[in-house]
Amino acid sequence: MAEDVDHESKTEDPTPRRREEARKQGQVPFSAELVGSAVLLAAVIGLMYLGPPLWRTMLDVFRADVPRACRTEFGPAEAQEVMQRTFLRVLVAMVGFFGVLLAVGIVASVAQVGFQINTEKLTPNFEKLNPAEGWGRLFSTSALVKVGLMALKIAALGAVGYWVLEPRTGALASLSRGSLPWAAAASWDLVMRLALYLVSAVALVAVIDYVYQRYKFEQSLRMTKEELKRELKEEDGDPEIKARIRQLQREMSRKKMLAEVPKATVIVTNPTHYAVALRYASGRGDAAPVVVAKGTGLLAKRITELARGAGVPVLERPVLARALYAEVKEGQAIPGALFRAVAEVLAFVYRLRGVVPQRGAED
Repeated sequence: MAEDVDHESKTEDPTPRRREEARKQGQVPFSAELVGSAVLLAAVIGLMYLGPPLWRTMLDVFRADVPRACRTEFGPAEAQEVMQRTFLRVLVAMVGFFGVLLAVGIVASVAQVGFQINTEKLTPNFEKLNPAEGWGRLFSTSALVKVGLMALKIAALGAVGYWVLEPRTGALASLSRGSLPWAAAASWDLVMRLALYLVSAVALVAVIDYVYQRYKFEQSLRMTKEELKRELKEEDGDPEIKARIRQLQREMSRKKMLAEVPKATVIVTNPTHYAVALRYASGRGDAAPVVVAKGTGLLAKRITELARGAGVPVLERPVLARALYAEVKEGQAIPGALFRAVAEVLAFVYRLRGVVPQRGAED
């Protein structure tokens, strides 16, 4: 079947995004059989406990009103009054019963799918009217499973009915020989017992149906390798595009850094492998020398070229260059451990320029 072939190609577990999209479209594992059996079970249990009081209420009404109806003065007005009173008393007794059934149905539904309001299922889907697709669904795996569950339900009902009634055939025959109240009570007890066992059998089949619905739902959400790759690409972005963005960001950062080189006070080099640009300008609020640019290899060479072109002194201090490169990030002030070595470099630069160093630089 095409359905089985499709499942064979879907080997990957569904992603959280796929589950969320399915839920938004109203695709959730749901068993109507489970809801129906829960309501039936609640109805049977409710009748077992509420049936006798309800029956007594109706008998009390008839005992009070039937003798009155036999009087000669009982007219249309009296009949209407009796009917209204009877209806209200029976209605009050039944409202609680049907309210419980409604609550059980809601709880059984919400327990399966959670609280969800979805209008997409209300939108007409004309594809369901396609005879070809309908014919395919008729012979699908889901249809075969439904037939199997129906056969299992019928077999379970028959077996349970036989199991409950067969030992009680003698008691059923004796009902006609007993009093009417006794026969009514015995019949009620037997009917409730039979209904409870039958509904329990239906509920068991409904649980099997729910397990299958969850399995079918999980299978429908599974993805092919291509679908998984496409979704991950949509979520995280195309790797090529992300790599290109990172490259552009690095280039922009590098250009911004190189633009600071002409403003540097001195360049400390390895001499060829490392280059670190230092700036110390008290007028700009520098409390300590700041690393404005650094690089290795070709970038170090570029920093050196820009510095020489801008007239910035370039000094070879291999140990200091490596230490600055390793310990200080761009835009950060140098640590206290390097103050003395950097101060010596700055003092040398100031002597080259014939500038009297500021007190902060000497310190």
